Amino acid sequence: MTKKVLRIVGGTWGQRVTLLILICVFMAFAEPIFFRPANARSVLLAISVTGIMACGMLFTVLVGGLDLSVASMAGMSASMVFFFANRGGFETDAFLLGCVVSLAFCLVVGWVNGFLVTFFGLPAFVVTLAMKYILYGSINVLTDGIFIRIPDRKGIAYAIGNSSILGVPMPVIIFVVVMVVCALVLGKTAYGRWLYAIGGNKSAANLTGINSVRSIRTAFMVSSVTAGLGGVILASMGGQAGQPTGVGYEGNVLMAMVVGGINLAGGEGGVTGAVVGALLVGIINNAMLLLSISSDYQQFIQGVVILAAMTLNMYTRRSTESAVTAKQVKGRLSHSQAACIIYSNLFTKCCLSVQTFLI
Repeated sequence: MTKKVLRIVGGTWGQRVTLLILICVFMAFAEPIFFRPANARSVLLAISVTGIMACGMLFTVLVGGLDLSVASMAGMSASMVFFFANRGGFETDAFLLGCVVSLAFCLVVGWVNGFLVTFFGLPAFVVTLAMKYILYGSINVLTDGIFIRIPDRKGIAYAIGNSSILGVPMPVIIFVVVMVVCALVLGKTAYGRWLYAIGGNKSAANLTGINSVRSIRTAFMVSSVTAGLGGVILASMGGQAGQPTGVGYEGNVLMAMVVGGINLAGGEGGVTGAVVGALLVGIINNAMLLLSISSDYQQFIQGVVILAAMTLNMYTRRSTESAVTAKQVKGRLSHSQAACIIYSNLFTKCCLSVQTFLI
């Protein structure tokens, strides 16, 4: 019985649930305000933006890539929407025009990222890191380095991030819609299966007729669009858009991926893991704010959380390898089957370690 409990707790989901319970128990004694409805609403709003970006970035991670430009894309998208809206007095038609232009821009940037990765064979994190700085510079040119604010905090530009339907905040509703759509695409469509196949073994996927080039480019386009959507929501919640909009969110999204058990080497993970990761990240950040922890120490804690989550993920995979070896000894698997699984996991760990080090 004890071994069974330990096996459940030590699993991927057991680790996340245990961490969530420990945080809640600690906050119950340290800061009771943590459980108040107003604070729960704040956590949900924070999770919504991170979750929307994480659901889109999951597409690039599944194919073995990484999009470090999500935060700058969020700021650029929000700035473009507010730029056009401001020119039209923040009327609905001007705001919608800004959304259309911003959507087109997000698709182009995503396609460019995917093109550079697939055509030139450049590492995804290098391409998106360069795009990150290009976009931040473009924001300063577009806004002249100042914030574009919503006058009187009225209209659709403000309502998207601050209104509610039946008591449910609009950002949360948008997040749920994005989550469901991404889950359906990855779980119920051929394209979703292609992404997993490419991330698992790109060469084998190409041999089966999968167009990996087009799939990878589309994945980066999805990541850019969801990042842009998250940026517009974030700017609407704050009533202003500019270069600082979305700054630091790439760290939150990456931490959500790692904490959610997503394999950064590709081919493994799902929307559920990304959402659970975003939930844990939101709760951790909220707990640090309530405990009045300084921003310097917050970054330190976030780094420790990432390393701890990575260690747990690696430990879980190592345990899986040990179980596979045990089954092979018992004759449940052939020697070749066990060897393929073990060496595949070892290769995944090596790639994951190298990519994390370079980041």
